[in-house]
Amino acid sequence: MKRVAVLIFDGCMPSSVVGPADLFNIANSLAHHVDPSQVDDLFDVRLLSVDDQPVHCKVGLTLTPTMTLSEIDTIDLLLIGGFQYNDDSSLSKHLINISHFNDNLKKIQQQGSTICAFCTGSFTLAQAGLLDHSQATVSWWLAERFSQHYPNIELVMDKLVVDAGQLLTAGATTAYTSLCLSVIGKMASHQLASQLSRVLLVDNNRLSQLPYMNVQRALGHKDKAISDCQYWLQHHLAQSISIKDMSEYCAMSERTFIRRFKAAVRMTPSSYLQQLRVDAAKQLLENTDLSLERIVNKVGYDDVSAFRRLFTKLTQLTPRGYRSSFA
Repeated sequence: MKRVAVLIFDGCMPSSVVGPADLFNIANSLAHHVDPSQVDDLFDVRLLSVDDQPVHCKVGLTLTPTMTLSEIDTIDLLLIGGFQYNDDSSLSKHLINISHFNDNLKKIQQQGSTICAFCTGSFTLAQAGLLDHSQATVSWWLAERFSQHYPNIELVMDKLVVDAGQLLTAGATTAYTSLCLSVIGKMASHQLASQLSRVLLVDNNRLSQLPYMNVQRALGHKDKAISDCQYWLQHHLAQSISIKDMSEYCAMSERTFIRRFKAAVRMTPSSYLQQLRVDAAKQLLENTDLSLERIVNKVGYDDVSAFRRLFTKLTQLTPRGYRSSFA
């Protein structure tokens, strides 16, 4: 039997605690159903507090630990879920509040146990130094902040779950389903994980965060001239727009404009415009029945084949596949 500990802390999201706990317990029930001769459960799920004290969730729910810090050496798998994110300041304060748990994280890793994190939980592993010089992922709308604070970590945003061996990370809150299925496949069997995905109606083909990402939501800065340019681009996508057009709108030389844009947005103007057009196409695919040819024209492209290739590259879905999944 594998002992699974779900980390709890003040401000934790209840769904990121009870969701994984339910999933592992359902795995136990399904394993017994598939093989009635199996007597023991596969997983023993416990709640572990960062200081052995009950914790308070944002929704008013109080969670009580069911194991103590003295039992850390019995853990086979530690799951770290999300903090109720309000803004960067609240996240920074949370990370400071639980930083005293870092030594325990290192101890769990050193004893060879698996550690999984999803949503803001990836920040917890990063601040403890466990992800240095490794690959990881995080909620897509926190990717920029994560990269700025932890430049030694290779952030992978084209995957929903990043498996770095002993350490696994996943995207936003509901990504715990994919993360737990991945762990169950490793610790129990891929057959059980596959059966569980069907029972829970979890799409095992959901492998990437890219279809969900939005460049406007993911990026922010304080350069007003560049911000004004971004707003202008968003409302003139159907037009043919060059770097010269953008720089003239900002009353800058092309060289200065490119430098300012990259410093503020952290991508080139051309890449940003491509992503903006793909985002606009995604909205049209979701909310209209327009043909791809009409959509391509509305977002400023003439070549349907070229745009289809760009769309697939940036979302890992074809336009048809995207419409099928999100319309």
